[in-house]
Amino acid sequence: MSSRRPVPVRLPHIEPMLATAGSLPTGPGWCAEAKWDGVRTVAYLEGGTVGLLGRRGTDYTERFPEVTEALAGVRGPLVLDGELVVMRAGLPSFTALQSRVHRSRPAAVQAAARADPAMFVAFDLLHTDRPLLAEPYGQRRALLESLGLEQPRLRVPPAWDSVAEAHAWTREHRLEGVIAKRAAAPYRPGARSRDWIKIKHLRVADVVIGGWLPGGPGDATARAVLVGIPAEAGRLLFVGSVGSGFANAERRALAATLRRLSVPVSPFTAGLGLPRGTPVRFTHPELHAEVEFLEPTPAGRLRHPVWRGLRD
Repeated sequence: MSSRRPVPVRLPHIEPMLATAGSLPTGPGWCAEAKWDGVRTVAYLEGGTVGLLGRRGTDYTERFPEVTEALAGVRGPLVLDGELVVMRAGLPSFTALQSRVHRSRPAAVQAAARADPAMFVAFDLLHTDRPLLAEPYGQRRALLESLGLEQPRLRVPPAWDSVAEAHAWTREHRLEGVIAKRAAAPYRPGARSRDWIKIKHLRVADVVIGGWLPGGPGDATARAVLVGIPAEAGRLLFVGSVGSGFANAERRALAATLRRLSVPVSPFTAGLGLPRGTPVRFTHPELHAEVEFLEPTPAGRLRHPVWRGLRD
């Protein structure tokens, strides 16, 4: 097993660079990588010691022992930017990964590692025996690929010189999306930069509003809407709570409309699973809407739903 001593202090702590949401960039000078739907993590490797730090400082070193053990055999010093990913049926499973990130008891961690082993997907090289942050992305990527890091729990996934090809390939293989990166750009720690553009493959669902969560003074705005799909006897199968994508004026107008459709009982077929004490207003299920979402969860919920608007 690998050592669990702290990361050597001579390796600098580096905050991950962040991408900006946008559309496919055009013109020369862009590369692209798959977006792997994992947990963003920076790996610090030196002398058999390993540190796995999440974007918000969470230490994943002990929570993913199979990854830590694999990385302990990699010759350092290295600082790698990447993601922790769990694969199911050949695809990244965020649901499986989420079931692991909050486990800390050793027995539970080991059981989860056997049931749903993770891997570290490395997509950038930030430090060797010298800092590489000022080097252009294209050069950092070439150095990363030259290290020969491929093994079962450690991957360096492909990159494309054509963003359009990457976009088409990731859609065909049902991945989350792509990250387009300017080949000449340096690494900007902690910055959300237009040098990295994320483009997700979102799906669109037709849903029916069956309730809402009030917000603001006098419940003047809709903080979120509760949506479902038609089930038996005119009731709704709950698929999620949608709270993002609204303009402020739209939240107020929607609240006024939903108040007029108020009903005393839930139109959903089952409970909503909301935190105890959450104020909920139910409505007659006649308003149809469109929402974007990433994928359905195993429980039938829409993952990362975003409001698009009411349907005519």
